[in-house]
Amino acid sequence: MKRDAVVLLALLALAACAAAPARPADATDPAIYRRVDPAIAAEWERAQAAFAIDDVDTAWPLLSVIVQKSPDLVRAHLMYQDAAIEIGGEAEAEMRRYYHFLIPERETPVVPYVRARLSDTSYAKGQALQAILRQDPTFGWAHLSLGRVRRGQGQLLAAVDSFQAALRFDDSLHEAQLERAQALADLGRLPEAAANYEDYLEQEPGDLAAVREYAAMLIYRLVRIDRALELLGRLDQAFPEDVDLRMHRAAALWRAFRPREALSNYLAVLERDPRASRAALNIGLIYYDAMPQNDTAEERRQWWPRARAAFRYFLAIGDPADGHEAFERALAVPYRLEEIERLLGPAAAGEVSLDALRLPPG
Repeated sequence: MKRDAVVLLALLALAACAAAPARPADATDPAIYRRVDPAIAAEWERAQAAFAIDDVDTAWPLLSVIVQKSPDLVRAHLMYQDAAIEIGGEAEAEMRRYYHFLIPERETPVVPYVRARLSDTSYAKGQALQAILRQDPTFGWAHLSLGRVRRGQGQLLAAVDSFQAALRFDDSLHEAQLERAQALADLGRLPEAAANYEDYLEQEPGDLAAVREYAAMLIYRLVRIDRALELLGRLDQAFPEDVDLRMHRAAALWRAFRPREALSNYLAVLERDPRASRAALNIGLIYYDAMPQNDTAEERRQWWPRARAAFRYFLAIGDPADGHEAFERALAVPYRLEEIERLLGPAAAGEVSLDALRLPPG
């Protein structure tokens, strides 16, 4: 176990080094793409705050001015485009007129970049972005967008390289850390993905969607339960009634060989949602497989009555939620119930209550 931990830490360190190499000395200073005209700094703050809560009606008129006063401020252009598209109608038409006909040309690659973003197809966008990078290979924003195009086309290795290039030329593009992590996870390169998630969350701790995504990867793919539980604790504070988070916690505890705590969490899910079929199924599986630790007939007689109750509860809920549950309903659960009946005899008739699934006292 120690050797495995050392190997994992080494892989994480190597991945972290690879994910964020230093910006070359001759690269264009990316600060120019974050520069705000002091005269509109307050408007920029208001626009960002409104956009963050999806108040595009407030953000859009502010952004339409900001992009003219600070023409190299890339994030303002992206927000302006997105806000206009969400509003639609004349707002979108005005935005498109501006970028196609009215925006002044610049020495920077910002104008062709924001035009490329409005391309009709991913192919056209990719071609435009590559043309930009031939003129200025240090423009991190174009690398970031090209990574997104490539990822959308299934070119995951190329996308990973593009996200890394974005970070190389502009380490303020934190989203490249996240999207590189996602692409690496899709490739099965999980330790590297974890390093990028950690780097991203260090910079953007408030991105709770990314926290949830990373926690799920740690539980179900990397089985790094201690770190996953830390992240779930952060999410629980923000979403104390979230049933999916309680399911994740139960799964983490089950994988950490803490079945009693896992059962308590799955039962809490059923108390909040009595039709949570996966919780009922997992309760049955824990009683059937995990609680009889020595797999003796005596232990099975102790725990299998509750396993049977959970499996019957699961079957009574109704239609399967997915293919896994369909298999369990059609084959696996009936087989287990037959095994239980061979040991315990037939079950008593009648509906199963939630109380029959609970842990015994003590």
